[in-house]
Amino acid sequence: MSQVKPFTETAVRQYPKVELHCHLDGSISLAALRKMAAVTGATLPADDADLRQLVTAPLDTVSLIDYLKRFQVVTDLMQTPEQLRIAGYDMVQTAAEDGIIYLETRFAPAIFTEKGLSIKEALAATLEGLHEGTKHFGIPVNAIVCAMRDRPVDECIEVFQTAAEFTDQGVVGLDFAGDEFNHPALELSEAIKAGLATGLPFTLHAGEAGPVDNVAVSLTMGAKRIGHGVHMSGFPATIQQAKRAGTTIEMCPTSNVQTKAVDGYENFPLAEFLSAGLKVTINTDDRTVSHVTLTDEFVTLHEKFDLNWSLMEQLTLNAIDGAFIDEATKAKLREKVHAASEETA
Repeated sequence: MSQVKPFTETAVRQYPKVELHCHLDGSISLAALRKMAAVTGATLPADDADLRQLVTAPLDTVSLIDYLKRFQVVTDLMQTPEQLRIAGYDMVQTAAEDGIIYLETRFAPAIFTEKGLSIKEALAATLEGLHEGTKHFGIPVNAIVCAMRDRPVDECIEVFQTAAEFTDQGVVGLDFAGDEFNHPALELSEAIKAGLATGLPFTLHAGEAGPVDNVAVSLTMGAKRIGHGVHMSGFPATIQQAKRAGTTIEMCPTSNVQTKAVDGYENFPLAEFLSAGLKVTINTDDRTVSHVTLTDEFVTLHEKFDLNWSLMEQLTLNAIDGAFIDEATKAKLREKVHAASEETA
């Protein structure tokens, strides 16, 4: 009888993984940030340790708002087409290094317009970088386009309608990002209706900084996936609502501990959600801001919750099922996961 393959960091990195919740502007490597700074002559700390401190949130971050402050340095460097191309390319490179076989990265193009770019130009340049990365590293990466919860509704609608012009260039879904606590899901309904009218599916941040109500409302408004959703914990009716709808839950352990969405890893509701039959997936949220890879997340869950190869396979297949891609592409991804899982048994 063959022995089970040890659950080591190297083995987990080599395992074919799928990520659905990863913000581009929170996931740019330090090397890429330096290249982006060079484009406009911006100044960054010379020492990598100092730069890391500037763009990474500590585990004792006090809130989501405090966590989001780390993005300003980065988004200041995402204002020209060349900077956005560098960022997109880097996203694919780090995914490849992490053993990811399919990634959906998300970003808010309106944030990239402070120096004169239009939403359309910002979108086009970012997608160019992603496509260049896919061509070089062979990792298919699609985009989820976000509007920001605190921005005017007209802008949010423009973002979604512009995103729909790029469905043949890798835009596969829509989202709202930002301050959930002060801008609950119900406030977003007009823009969400306009987004749904484009035919693109929604994943919505809900139940992270805001209460369980935001999850229930987001599901009622038609979200196919929920970003985070940890505040469903202890609310079986909303969990059942999500289960009945076949909703995919994009969980982000380290980020949730940092933003105080959960009070420590021990209170992360992975077991609760899985035992309730929810379609849970594991994601990094922000690779740089949380200083984490998807490999790291699975290793941490192995250490904290005894996650094994069988559960890792289930979580990865859940991610494939929930991806905003066609069934033929999903079937090819499943084949890779099944083949790798046979090797771990």
